[in-house]
Amino acid sequence: MNKRLNVAVTGYTGTGSSAVIDFLREFDVCGVPFGEDKEYEHIPFYADSGLFDLGAILMNVNSPARSDTAISSFVNSMNWLNNNNFGWFGSYKWLVGDKFQKAVQEFIGEISQPIIGSTYSHYKSVRFSVLKVLLQLAAKIVYKRSFIRWGRKYVIDKKQNYFSMPTPTEFYSAARKFVNAYFEMCSEPGKQIMIYDHLLWPQQTHLINDYFDQNFKMIVVMRDVRDLYTLNKNYWYKPPVGTGTPLFPINPYEFVEYWKRVGELENKKNNSSGVLYIYFEDLVYDYDATALKIMEYLKLEPEQHINKKKYFNPAESIKNTQTFFVKKPWAQEAAIIGNRIPEYTYDFPFLINTSVSEMFDRPGMFNRHKTTSDFQEKEERIN
Repeated sequence: MNKRLNVAVTGYTGTGSSAVIDFLREFDVCGVPFGEDKEYEHIPFYADSGLFDLGAILMNVNSPARSDTAISSFVNSMNWLNNNNFGWFGSYKWLVGDKFQKAVQEFIGEISQPIIGSTYSHYKSVRFSVLKVLLQLAAKIVYKRSFIRWGRKYVIDKKQNYFSMPTPTEFYSAARKFVNAYFEMCSEPGKQIMIYDHLLWPQQTHLINDYFDQNFKMIVVMRDVRDLYTLNKNYWYKPPVGTGTPLFPINPYEFVEYWKRVGELENKKNNSSGVLYIYFEDLVYDYDATALKIMEYLKLEPEQHINKKKYFNPAESIKNTQTFFVKKPWAQEAAIIGNRIPEYTYDFPFLINTSVSEMFDRPGMFNRHKTTSDFQEKEERIN
């Protein structure tokens, strides 16, 4: 492989992208930016006022005034990511020195030009000024000027103003240079494949052809929504495991409507044929076939898999599946979800027993094998 391959591994939050990343870490040709033991997500492209937002504005709803707002907001967003040590995202000043800021400035310089003047986006506030009233009064007497608002003083920031109206060819060419500069600053010497966690979202696959070169691939990891709902409501944000609030609705009916929207939006926008979709459960229950599918997609060789099952072991991760059977109330809510959106559930080949204590942090082997019909029977008994 002469040219480094950049691979984005993403999911829907909690669907198992980290499992695929752990699997890929086991290959000697694969690298993970900023250290393989560091949990880090790459967000500058889809962040608020990030690259994708900038492109959406400049390519669709642009005007001279709007272009300044878009460029200024993008610069502010990138400065925010660069100058704050958030740890699991951004923090570029600490991770790559001034490389990120230089890439941003080169990109902005290619698609815009600085101008004198100000647009509404630079207005910070408005106040009453006695001095301005006196100046207006003098202008009225001397120059016969009329005024509607007396004493209104705009407080304007000192930031640079921009004009940007690039053609699609100009913008996407510059954007791809910026993306490649980002890949270069994140690369690890000697690695043929670099793995990026959540570089973009599943709903953004339609943007791949515009923003990425041929040395880019993407893996989207899906998961049984019954497990996702159960873990979100009953485990991830329950002390002492975690803090914060659940990311998804914790009412099963509301969750169904939420997930329908998530799935439908992706299906409508997905027009990229180069994306590999896999289920987290397939990597657990059908490890060999799924591992081979990923390897073929990335052109990995078996002899490069030098740390097989060191970071991802299906015998351990299996305890993080079928979690909705742990408690009867969990199973009852999961059944509501499964009946309403079966297309987002996984057909488990056999049943396992798991528990809260075995999820995530403790290895465990399933105690018994059962068939799919046994699985359906268990659901019926709970219902």
